[in-house]
Amino acid sequence: MKIPLMRRAGLGRLALAAAVAGLLLTSVVPDGAASAAGSWTTETIAGMSVKVYTPTTAPAVDGKRALMVNLHGCVQTNAALQTAGNWTATADRYGMVVAIPAAPNGGVIAGCWDYFDTNHSRSAPARHDDNLLGLVDTLLARSALNVDADQVYLSGLSSGGGETMVMGCLAPDVFAGIGVNAGPTVGTTSGQIGYVATTESAGTATCRGFAGSHSAGFATQLTSVIYGSDDSTVAPGYNPLNARIMAGIYGATTTSTFGLSGFSGTNTAGSGTMYADAAGPRVSLVQNTGLGHNWPAGAAPGGSYISANSLDYPAYVTGFFFDNNRRVDGGTVPDPDPTPSPSPSPDPTPGPDPTPTPDPDAPYCGTATNAAHQAAGRAISYGNNPYNPYYAIGSQNYLGQGDATLSTLSQTGDARYEVVAAC
Repeated sequence: MKIPLMRRAGLGRLALAAAVAGLLLTSVVPDGAASAAGSWTTETIAGMSVKVYTPTTAPAVDGKRALMVNLHGCVQTNAALQTAGNWTATADRYGMVVAIPAAPNGGVIAGCWDYFDTNHSRSAPARHDDNLLGLVDTLLARSALNVDADQVYLSGLSSGGGETMVMGCLAPDVFAGIGVNAGPTVGTTSGQIGYVATTESAGTATCRGFAGSHSAGFATQLTSVIYGSDDSTVAPGYNPLNARIMAGIYGATTTSTFGLSGFSGTNTAGSGTMYADAAGPRVSLVQNTGLGHNWPAGAAPGGSYISANSLDYPAYVTGFFFDNNRRVDGGTVPDPDPTPSPSPSPDPTPGPDPTPTPDPDAPYCGTATNAAHQAAGRAISYGNNPYNPYYAIGSQNYLGQGDATLSTLSQTGDARYEVVAAC
């Protein structure tokens, strides 16, 4: 993706005292493991061990650096993402600071981030949310880093992806973009990763509830969702659900599809769906064919839950955020009351057509139960009836829950079906 030259029109800066950094930072240890234009250090910030990459290249936008916080998955470590996550090349290209924290106190369960349930707060010390906000505050307060508060991003795999969605909902004013990689939806529990255990309406309500008085930040936030076709750990259905939830909150109702062949990476098989509003892209959903439950590094060497045979997601998600950031671009929030176009003159009412004879070779269009669509190869489902969500093959359009629910699909290509109002 291009690095745009964007004019400055920020939404305002956080007023942060330098004393905050002194209170939260307890140690800085140079890290010699990386070889890149910049340098890695290991620090203790906000109660977490954090790998911080500081580039020497110039920032891409208006002399201010972006910050990408990247969260590991369960079992995985932040050291693995430092050495094999493929962040340094992208960080150098954009002049972007990268911070990779370890979950506080070893995480929960199997080293996971605590994304679970609906009880999250910016200040509750028992969860991980305040630690991540403290990390951002500390790095923003360092004048030498020159980080722009309007270019703060968060991404993560698995439980890190779940926590990324939690934080995007909890602090949309802080995070201009979130990248959710195979993350369960907000409000779910650790025992629900293998099946889709919530709905779009429930996830939307949870996300909006987390935001509370900070919900204005949704007007300029971006979301990227990526998952693999071969993920057998977290139910794949969570990913299109996450995209729909965020698109619905943003008011991004226009969808289009795209291929991955033009992007960086060692495996660009798969497809994408873009959700846009009147001003442009807001939510990107990517399925990378052949990817399992892994961070898609898209380059060697690979590692623990890190795939070298994938899309280069660090390059993709960073490019998506830089190309579409509404907080540094300015003036791109859609007009809530646009001038309507004049209504065209009505055409004469045509007479009734004779009933046509169906063409057996014509593309399918019809209404049927979700179960019938699945049996005919037009839909896929996850979970158990009656709470199992259905999605159209190819487009991943949501068909609702339950085997008996009726939906109308139109075939728009080989192995591709889309929801339509009528045939």
